[in-house]
Amino acid sequence: MTNQDNQLGKPISAIQVGATFSLTETIKERDVLLYMGVTDDSNPAYLKQTQDAEMKTVVPPIALMGILTRTVSMHFPGPGSRLIEMNLNISDPIPHNSTLTFDFEIIRVEELKQFVTIHAIGYYADDPRHERVLDAILTVLPPEENLDQLTDKIDAGVFQRITGGDTFDY
Repeated sequence: MTNQDNQLGKPISAIQVGATFSLTETIKERDVLLYMGVTDDSNPAYLKQTQDAEMKTVVPPIALMGILTRTVSMHFPGPGSRLIEMNLNISDPIPHNSTLTFDFEIIRVEELKQFVTIHAIGYYADDPRHERVLDAILTVLPPEENLDQLTDKIDAGVFQRITGGDTFDY
């Protein structure tokens, strides 16, 4: 393992609103079968062998969430990131062997609370209109920065203890 393999993704101080990342991926039947094996989810909508001729097999939503999660943890912001919340909307069933493009954009950086909000959309890669079939909002904790070097620069005098109560006197 090289030193580069151990590198963390971008810390919150290096992330800007408007930053983007994109990937295109084909979701194969093999991917769906792996999902089904791990989760023991045997929904007939996911299997060709149990389908009526008129029904199309669809990709399980959790498999799509896995692509989003993997992108956050491996690429954007990268290793060391933790997904803490996801809101996912799939507007149309996505059939097996679909090639989707996923576009990610940082829409909020909350330095005080140490999280970023990412908007992700998914559309068929061959669709020139980029009509969304997937829309997600992700709340992510980027990798933590090493604060050891900053401790001598922090002035503890600016921190004050606030006691409980319903009102504050200023």
